[in-house]
Amino acid sequence: MAALIRLLFPFYKRYWGLFLLGVGIVAAVNALALLPGWATGKIIDLLLHTSAYPSLSAILLSIGGYLAGLWGLSLARALLTVAMRLTLVVVSRRVERDHRALLTEKLLSWDLHTLHTYPVGELMTYFTEDLNRLRNFTGPVILYGLQVLFLTLFTAGFMIATHPKLAFLSIAPLILLLPLSYFLRQKALRLGHKQQAAFARLSAFLQQIYPYLRPLRAISKPLALTREWERRINHHTETSLAVASVEGYIQPLTTLFVSLSLTAVMIYGGLAVIRGELTLGTVSAFSMYLLQLMFPLGALGWLISLIQQARASAERLLTLQSIQPRLHFPQVSRAKPADAGWRWENLGYAHEQSFWLFRQLHGTIPSGKKVALSMPMGTGKTTLARLLARHIDPHEGQIYFGSVPLVALTRTELRQNIVYIPQQPLLLSGSLVENLRLVKPDATFRELWQVLEWSGLAEEISALPKGLWTDIGIWGQQVSGGQRQRLALAMGLLRRPQALILDETFAPLDSEKINEILINLRRHYDHATWLIITHRQEVRSFVDDWLVSFQEFSPKGNEIGAR
Repeated sequence: MAALIRLLFPFYKRYWGLFLLGVGIVAAVNALALLPGWATGKIIDLLLHTSAYPSLSAILLSIGGYLAGLWGLSLARALLTVAMRLTLVVVSRRVERDHRALLTEKLLSWDLHTLHTYPVGELMTYFTEDLNRLRNFTGPVILYGLQVLFLTLFTAGFMIATHPKLAFLSIAPLILLLPLSYFLRQKALRLGHKQQAAFARLSAFLQQIYPYLRPLRAISKPLALTREWERRINHHTETSLAVASVEGYIQPLTTLFVSLSLTAVMIYGGLAVIRGELTLGTVSAFSMYLLQLMFPLGALGWLISLIQQARASAERLLTLQSIQPRLHFPQVSRAKPADAGWRWENLGYAHEQSFWLFRQLHGTIPSGKKVALSMPMGTGKTTLARLLARHIDPHEGQIYFGSVPLVALTRTELRQNIVYIPQQPLLLSGSLVENLRLVKPDATFRELWQVLEWSGLAEEISALPKGLWTDIGIWGQQVSGGQRQRLALAMGLLRRPQALILDETFAPLDSEKINEILINLRRHYDHATWLIITHRQEVRSFVDDWLVSFQEFSPKGNEIGAR
């Protein structure tokens, strides 16, 4: 429970007033639940002693008083039940909303390396299974748990105050039910963890293959994907059935033990009535009290199971929240960049801290300079580009942008000034306009068409039946490689950056399109600093320097290692 309290306390602290009001309403609702049994017992005793009343009208008047009171209290209880849900359920939904927002913000703060550490299926499990289990705690567990607590306390207290011995005989079988129910729920919980793991593997498999289903079908063996999918489906089905088979014992056991309690009440209560120790109305009231306890006691094992599941999910979510990304950005930039030039000193980067890609690297790209880097594969071009955009940090040395260390700039400042278009840009499901406005939500259609024209896409998109509202499919699978690169470039240009890093952006394009885009960039972004990683010779006439090694950035003191 400590993990649940630590996770949820900050959220409930925001809504403590509404929550305490809901707790008070639950107590009132369950206190009123005792009155029907008590009134029924009184009416039965009244009917058995009609001779004590002077007339039939007096009997009917007395019975009518009890019934009128019951109807009034039932109406009050119904209104309080609605109020109970409007408080506790509303708090539950608000907590879920706030927690989901916090989790989303946490994941958005991660750098790509930290994000790629976790499989997509596992991250999806946090947002689905774990948050759903937490919602089950903040919703059903708290709501029904409070009902079970108050109803059990009020009912047991009232029964003990009425007749202690009969109360003990009737409650004793129910006490024996608790450990059996707990044991079964614990077993179901252990199996439930296996079910959750099977679901995560199923989800991960689907997330990985769905965007690339067509190419995978082309290269994989016939039916291989289908068989793997069926294997994971069957495993998930088996674990789900194992949980269901254990949970299937709980309701019959509850009915059995409640029946034993009712039998004890009927036998002992009947004998007590014969001896004159109890009235028939009291025995009838006890029977109604026991029937009222059937739901709380039957739900107790279910609630314990939900608590255990929520506790496990809370521990997972706390662990997730404690993970710190590799890249830490300050809240406020130490200084504004004086220009859009880069400088790096003693730069070193190693793959997995073992193989050094390069060390003691020095270099500069002056502000406004246009540089193309054309080197063999595996020499660290993309790594340098990611370092200059601060998608990763170096293991040695320091990088400056506009004479300010990259580590001293906020994420917003960096992303606004430096646009990096990777070799495999990411597009999301939806239309072209939806993807573009991910970068700038308030962008006008004029701005969108402008950057599409600069990136050489405007003519193609205007020819589409739906234009900007054309759907590009799951992960942008409906666009070609060249269109993907140009759309990513258009998204980057929406930021009006001061520096551009283009990593093989022109690789899938023809010469005419490359010239068109570079002419547009020269016309509208000539003030910006360019670093273009490319092997396309068409780029050569548009840049100031064409470099084929890192030494050419700064000839002295470089030790370059290649794979």
